[in-house]
Amino acid sequence: MFSNWAAQLGGDERTQRAFAWPEYEEAGALLAFSTDAPTAPFEALANMYVATTRASALDPAVPAVHPQFALPLERAITHATADAAASVGDGSWLGRIALGYAADFAVLDTDPFDADPELLLVARVVRTVIDGRTVFEV
Repeated sequence: MFSNWAAQLGGDERTQRAFAWPEYEEAGALLAFSTDAPTAPFEALANMYVATTRASALDPAVPAVHPQFALPLERAITHATADAAASVGDGSWLGRIALGYAADFAVLDTDPFDADPELLLVARVVRTVIDGRTVFEV
């Protein structure tokens, strides 16, 4: 999750406070999680794994970094959906499953709320719906 370059750029003290998401929430910050593509190798589900475990999605041997800053999955998903939409001015019609919102969602082959967080790294999207229409299905 963090590498030596982060400590070199920000210093050890700043790196120790990196991504203190629960504290940002408590302060009222809008957290717009994303895939960081193309600058990071993580896809959306891998980012949910990192947010909920603070462990590396690339190397299971790397221990969790600052696990006290991990978020419950439902809050991480909210930051990746409703908050991300709000951050670009689309929060009134995107980012939620609700009346009056575009019906954009993905269906996974596993329930991420009933599974171990590691399953987020192998879960697959089996259906994608955009504006109420299926655009991908296995």
